[in-house]
Amino acid sequence: MVIYWDTSPIIALLVGEPAAARYRRFEKRRIVTWWGTSLECISAIARRQREGEAAEIVGECYRRLEEMRAGWQEVHASESLHRTAARLLKTHPLRAADALQLGAALLASNFEAHSARFLTEDARLKQAAEKEGFVID
Repeated sequence: MVIYWDTSPIIALLVGEPAAARYRRFEKRRIVTWWGTSLECISAIARRQREGEAAEIVGECYRRLEEMRAGWQEVHASESLHRTAARLLKTHPLRAADALQLGAALLASNFEAHSARFLTEDARLKQAAEKEGFVID
């Protein structure tokens, strides 16, 4: 079973948010995600730094991100991803980046959402993924 990770559960693990507990059981499995996820993670870590997070904690988050990224599988930009995200934007109340995440998950599952798990903390994205047929945690 493909386990697709949106950015939010990865951030939860990186920074030790309470939600991380829900995702630890998937941590040893290969992370499948969109190629833009690492940039979204960097953005979230940088925001924490601007908000005053200690430099050593920020550095550790970046180090852990690179360690995680080395082992994950990325769904890259393609015409198929573009078309799928466009359809999702017309079908669900999503932002563009969320449509790309969900589109990448559909590609990763070979368009058999029922055979894949979708991990996210975003309520709107979770609802759209569920409507597309993903197993939600």
